[in-house]
Amino acid sequence: MENQSLETEFAALDEQIRREAEKKMQAIRVVATAHKTLADTREEFARTDAANKKALTDAIADARSAGFTDSDLKRWQADDSKASRRGPQRRPRKSAQKEQSVTPANSGAVTASPESAGDKLAASA
Repeated sequence: MENQSLETEFAALDEQIRREAEKKMQAIRVVATAHKTLADTREEFARTDAANKKALTDAIADARSAGFTDSDLKRWQADDSKASRRGPQRRPRKSAQKEQSVTPANSGAVTASPESAGDKLAASA
């Protein structure tokens, strides 16, 4: 009788492990597919970029031989040492901005003055 309960327990554990493994396999397949797509896209871009750069270099060489100077062609030369577009700028977190911008002078805190509100009204009348 004890053997039967152990077999049932082992079968339940086996099923649980199989479900967990299948869930992990499904997740890793999605990750692997996304990674492959990204890598393939980057490789394709690199090939296209190299071909475009060669075409530009050849065209600039032809333009030089036609009489253009480097200063004439400067705006069309590709400078690989710097990015042509800048990425998004990171902004400090709002909580950090608030902590830095709140000072006693601009905190908006009401300070007590020696005169009361009633005294100010009486003086203005």
